[in-house]
Amino acid sequence: PYDQFVRELVAARGLVWENGAIGYYIRDRGMPLDNMSNTVRIFLGVRLECAQCHNHPFDKWTQMDYFKMAAFSYGMDAARYETENRTYYTQHQRAIRTKMHEKFLKKAGYENKRLPMIASQSQVDRYKKDRKKFDTYLKRYEMSEKEFDRYANKSIAAYKDYESNNRGARDAMNELYRPLRYINTSEREKTLKLPHDYQYTDAKPFDAVEGATMFGTEIDLENIDGSTIDAYAGWMTSKDNPTFTKVIANRLWKRVFGHGVFEPLDELTDHTQVANPELLSYLEKVMRELDYDMRTYMEVLYNTKTYQRASNTQEMVLGEPYHFQGPVLRRMTAEQIWDSIVALALPEADNYRPRLKSQLTSVEQVKRIYYALEKRDPEEYVAMVDELAKALGKNYPEQQRIREEMYEAREAEDEEKYRELRAELGTLQREARSLVSDIGYKHVGEKVDGNDLLAAVGMTEMNISMGDDGAMNADGESGAVLTRLPQVKMTGPPAELTAAPPKDLDRDQLRKWRSNQANAMKKWKYEQSNELKYYKGLVSQMARASELESPARRGHFLREFGQSDREVIENAAYHASVPQALNLLNGSIVEALTNKYAVFGKRIHEAGDPDEKTKMIFQAMLTREPNKREMELARNEIEQHGDNAYEGLVWALLNTQQFIFVQ
Repeated sequence: PYDQFVRELVAARGLVWENGAIGYYIRDRGMPLDNMSNTVRIFLGVRLECAQCHNHPFDKWTQMDYFKMAAFSYGMDAARYETENRTYYTQHQRAIRTKMHEKFLKKAGYENKRLPMIASQSQVDRYKKDRKKFDTYLKRYEMSEKEFDRYANKSIAAYKDYESNNRGARDAMNELYRPLRYINTSEREKTLKLPHDYQYTDAKPFDAVEGATMFGTEIDLENIDGSTIDAYAGWMTSKDNPTFTKVIANRLWKRVFGHGVFEPLDELTDHTQVANPELLSYLEKVMRELDYDMRTYMEVLYNTKTYQRASNTQEMVLGEPYHFQGPVLRRMTAEQIWDSIVALALPEADNYRPRLKSQLTSVEQVKRIYYALEKRDPEEYVAMVDELAKALGKNYPEQQRIREEMYEAREAEDEEKYRELRAELGTLQREARSLVSDIGYKHVGEKVDGNDLLAAVGMTEMNISMGDDGAMNADGESGAVLTRLPQVKMTGPPAELTAAPPKDLDRDQLRKWRSNQANAMKKWKYEQSNELKYYKGLVSQMARASELESPARRGHFLREFGQSDREVIENAAYHASVPQALNLLNGSIVEALTNKYAVFGKRIHEAGDPDEKTKMIFQAMLTREPNKREMELARNEIEQHGDNAYEGLVWALLNTQQFIFVQ
């Protein structure tokens, strides 16, 4: 249910292999205020971001309202990756540094003064910046400024020696935990304070702020069961929340009908004009009664008489209410268009998840690294880090030397020297990674069985085979997925290439006939091999949009057709463009569909007479049969161009408005 989904997302904590929802905070790591703004906008339909720096200029929300809301989730931390052993080693290093400082004080004659360590010149500058505090410091330790300077220089020199000797340990820790940077989200006790330029009379800059809800039921933080974030998530997803149900009911209504009962979806204010308040109230009631089951809610909408009506083709007028005489005619999203094409080109497109095993394997490898470090006893852990630091002691200085030489080679425009150095650096980096793996990550290098990982998440590999007739046969239990496309076999040669030689041929004629047959067979195999390779190249990067990286790379079909770049909320585009037209007109999509090895192309080649093939193409692409005029045009095309006409027919339908618009 939607409320449970949001609640688990907002309150997500733990390790990534235990709770994938922590990615919600990892996405905005280090930006807790922005995360709160996004959360409130998406789930509550309120744009608070303008109140971060000052009172909202166009709404009732104050800057204090903003910070009180932000206080609830301010303690959610996805940037830290402290573990018990890492914390232990930090304390161990701190103890070593303390002993080093005590030894330095004794040797330098400052043992009785217990002076604090000074590690850098910038620390000295900070001391001297505030003269009053600096004089207090000198008085406390009974020193003159000259004595302080003399002590500071000695302390900095001693600390540099310490750092030089312990640099390997720091490098070792960085390398050990490099794969573990973004695997954890936790809730910490963290106080949010007002900014330095807070200008209103209800508080002063840097005042601490406690969480308080912006509307609806108040949260008494002194009397809550569980954590602050759990109480916050519970308040947000409550049926009593004034906007939570309203926003999702309207969002799904717009998905079905193309226009919301109120617009924009995520900007509810006291001045929002609701086209039909009674309808919105009823939709909220339905959503609550269905306990936020989005699928059932959308089934209700799809079965209404309003949805069954013809699409409204009139242009929407900004500011005028829409009375829903029918759904709005609209273009499919980039993902819907792409998935429509993929469903025609690939077998079992809904179950095809080519990246699943690699994703599970990546998570499993990170998990193994984590436990390889954390299951060690603290003493064993310290010994391991020290061993690795010693092993990296020669490697890292060499890397630094080569980087400096690479910079000099680049400045001198010596490309050959630069390439040699880069290759040398790559070798050293591989050696360093090997040391980290061998010393730090014991047993992590063992091969991970993808099928075992699938079983661990309740899935199995779907078996797909191609029959002798070329048909795809799928076999799998519930929860079965397809992680790689089935091996496609070349179709058998045409009958004329396997026919027996004519009986009335003499010896020379028979030899010539067999030579011609052999050449024809060779040519046919060459053409089929190329066609098969071309098909594999076309479909190798195809899968449903949900199974590809998001956002897709620039230039990909999805991006050309307006897929959101996910930089800001609601950033998808639906307008037409020249690259879109060129992609459909001149791109490889038609070939991916009509190639005889594609699911759709195979059906075209195996269909019966021309009329049957034409009907099948229309049904697959436009979900309807051709009308009389369209059938006549198709017959004329087939009569002129033979089997090549079907590719042209697919191309023509692919470029129609009917194919890309929801009617």
